[in-house]
Parts: sequence; C-alpha cells; structure tokens
Amino acid sequence: MEVRKFSERVNVKPSRMARRLIALDETCVKVNGLEYWVYAAIDVDRNEIISMRVYPSRNALATEQFIREVLKYCEGKPTFIVDNAPWLKQTLEELDLPYNAEPFRK
Repeated sequence: MEVRKFSERVNVKPSRMARRLIALDETCVKVNGLEYWVYAAIDVDRNEIISMRVYPSRNALATEQFIREVLKYCEGKPTFIVDNAPWLKQTLEELDLPYNAEPFRK
C-alpha cells in the first residue's frame, strides 16, 4: 500500500514539550479505488510533524482520537489552527481546546 510506503519514509518522532501553535488538517487520498483520510498535525513554530495518521473514514471518532494522540506530545493547551471544517472545530470545542479557524487553501 502506497500510504504505508510513505509513512516509512517520514520520520515522525516528536517529544512531549510546550507547544504554542499546531496546524491541524486532513485530506482524502485514494488507494486502489478506496478512500482514506490522512490527518496531520504540525508544530508551526518548529515546523515539526507531531503526528500523521490514516483512517478509513472521516468522522468525529477519528478526529477526536487523532487530537487526543497529538495532545500526548503537548504540555498545556496549545492553540490549534484549522480550516473551516466543522468536524475539526466541533471536536476542539468539545475537548475545550483553543483554536483559530483559517482557510488553508484559496
């Protein structure tokens, strides 16, 4: 699977530390006719990938699971930067996490 090959080449080994801003996004990729959702979180100040995960669907459960995983590498509550995706904003609100909604693409 191409997604697995990609993840083997990306070095993602974050440490737990104070983080100020985290950009959070997801995108759909198609592999062998099937859709998968790739979630990514990047520490904006360090330009460091904190986490990258592939899910078979995009839903509230996958979004919450991903954000909780990202928080394992954060001290305190960083501010998340997200696009206007309602599932991202809703999950961050439910977890009582600060965020700024900004369009990533024009």
